[in-house]
Amino acid sequence: AAPFSALSLNENIVIVGVTPGKAGSMASVFLEPETHGLTITNTVRTVAGSGTRISARRVGDDRVVVSGTVGARAGTARYQLVVGDPVTFTAGAFKAALLAQGVRVDGGLRSGRTPEQAGLITSLPSPPLARLVSVMNRESINIFAELLYRNAARGPERRAVGSAETAGFTLRDFLTRQVGTAPDAVTATDGSGLSVLDRVTPRALVQLLDHAHRAPWGSAFHASLPVAGESELLRHRMRATPAQGNLHAKTGTTNEVIGLSGYVTAENGEILAFAFLYNGRDRWHARETIDAMGPTLAAFTRD
Repeated sequence: AAPFSALSLNENIVIVGVTPGKAGSMASVFLEPETHGLTITNTVRTVAGSGTRISARRVGDDRVVVSGTVGARAGTARYQLVVGDPVTFTAGAFKAALLAQGVRVDGGLRSGRTPEQAGLITSLPSPPLARLVSVMNRESINIFAELLYRNAARGPERRAVGSAETAGFTLRDFLTRQVGTAPDAVTATDGSGLSVLDRVTPRALVQLLDHAHRAPWGSAFHASLPVAGESELLRHRMRATPAQGNLHAKTGTTNEVIGLSGYVTAENGEILAFAFLYNGRDRWHARETIDAMGPTLAAFTRD
């Protein structure tokens, strides 16, 4: 396969399950999905009662360490861990699935190019891009954004490296050449927007929204956004206002940033693009202000 570092199984999350045994015995630990890409170090003891004190952590990219105690009457507990090496994790899960079906698999796990003489046995086609973007925007799935960001950097021939660095160059070229943003309007070090180094101006976001509205794929992008008062991350916001069922936008939240960018149809029928960004720790009051601005735009009419 072409060099492409972005790979995801189960959104790069592994579930660590702990099932108690009899009091005084070791508990059982398992992974969901089962994978040969991670090893488990288990020191969890089963104790009397139903109390649970468990620590589950990843050590390096290939080991999960689970310690503590679990009550004999506690039932199975599950914990989420982020995968350190998605490629090995996915390959290990594939190997485990093959072994479970009685398929013999020799050798260890390693990543590399697909040999030229290799033959395709089966494949799992990806959902259409429009569906992936819709799920990403409506549920705010950061890893989808990261994978799409890196994948776009591979180029039409799918031969370039899908890294955050090459994706940053691709994005900057697209924004300046096709959207018309200022060269220094956007700094993107990742695809999810979670890095504290990421920077964007509201003007650049509005220019991008205007470009998307006019693009051939504009209708699919519009449909991917949550709707105020009705769906996903905006279902509880701006209810019983002119924005409900009208304004559709993407949220953005970190510890010190809150934002909302999208579209709203004004009272006079104009489709307005907007971008609200707040930097600071008073996010709740900032959200209240944003949620007041949405209905204001929806009630706008040009003299």
